Amino acid sequence: MTTSPTRPNLTVLLIADSDSQLLACEALCSAPSAVAVHWSINVIPRNGTPEALLQRLSRQATLRHQNLAQLLRNRRLQSFDAIGVFLTGSKLNDIRLALAQDRQRPLLFCGFNGVVLDHFIEGVSWRLGYDLICLSGPRDQETLAQLISGTPFDQQRTVLTGLRRNAPSTDLPPVSERPRRLVFAEQVIMPASPSERARLVRLLSDLASRSPNWEVLIKPRIAPGDATFHDVDTHISTTLKQTLGVPPANLRLDYRPLPVLLKQARLLATLSSTAFFDALDFGCRAIAISDLGLQPDYGGHVYAGSGVWRSLEAISHLDALDAEGPFPDPHWLEWMGYGGRFSPSALLEALIELKQQPRQPLSSSIGYPGNAQSSFNQLRLGAETAIANGDWSSARELLCQATSMRPLHRGVAYRHWAVGQPNPLLRQLALLISYRDLK
Repeated sequence: MTTSPTRPNLTVLLIADSDSQLLACEALCSAPSAVAVHWSINVIPRNGTPEALLQRLSRQATLRHQNLAQLLRNRRLQSFDAIGVFLTGSKLNDIRLALAQDRQRPLLFCGFNGVVLDHFIEGVSWRLGYDLICLSGPRDQETLAQLISGTPFDQQRTVLTGLRRNAPSTDLPPVSERPRRLVFAEQVIMPASPSERARLVRLLSDLASRSPNWEVLIKPRIAPGDATFHDVDTHISTTLKQTLGVPPANLRLDYRPLPVLLKQARLLATLSSTAFFDALDFGCRAIAISDLGLQPDYGGHVYAGSGVWRSLEAISHLDALDAEGPFPDPHWLEWMGYGGRFSPSALLEALIELKQQPRQPLSSSIGYPGNAQSSFNQLRLGAETAIANGDWSSARELLCQATSMRPLHRGVAYRHWAVGQPNPLLRQLALLISYRDLK
């Protein structure tokens, strides 16, 4: 943790609106550093933000709760040395546009939430023009260099913050002294289809049956009935019951925090979760599951070169895997950004350096996602999606931002008025009258 009772070197505001983004903020706030930082986190209100996570964050930072439209109108933004934006798509651009021309503006940086499995080019395109883009390691840095070579953004500054999300622990027992236990870290939407989720449960069940002297624990992302930003129709507990009926005695769900489980486990198995690297932080061996093949949507293309991409079906029993002592290829780990030379400290040191320099106008070029036209259209499209889903609060927020960008745009003004109607019948009528087909 880098907050200090003495005068901080930096005052930093982080902005996030989903649990995965807030986890990235938590890792940043808790990283050890010689730089004294006063952290604030603006949690954009939305359904699916776990209360336990908010409680943990409140011990690391000052929490604020404003939607994006309110936040962008808040003059206190100018009081921060730096603002870190852990959002997606056009919302990244809205903040950049709101502060772009102010010579006294805070420094702006942005990053990703753990391992980027796919859509990196799309994601980084929205981030171009920020003072700093945080990347995990050389893999992302090489891809970005190829993307921006010869473009107006070829001088884009980046910093490598790595994939270590947990402070070093001195009380970790050796692997050989830990219980014979494998933890499977569930990812809410990976795999997405019910049939593949059922297959994964069967693979874990069969492995547990072949390894009766081991515990196989499934760590659900959320408890039944809890909300998360990423929704899935069927909770893993239901999938387990529907697929197996009565599971093997040594296979069970465990809802304890993942760090607690990893400190007392010998092995972690996951499709492509950033928990892979958390396991290494806690001295737990990790494997990536290959049984679903080389599917980019599930991260197979990223972990295939790890040296520990394994088929659960092919593992004879867990004693054999344990005796093998699987460990990722060191060159792959370095390429991904897991190593001693990658740390959030690099971000803080870069911010200290830039803080002393005059602010430069933030870059913007037509033809790239990071420009006003794209952002305006994305806001309108996002609002239409929210309307289709009956999410009126999100629709109002998105259209409020769009009207702020284009105050004279009558179509957006009418649409904003329509979604604000409290009477459902009048709202439907107003939406029909104000509808325009967006391309």
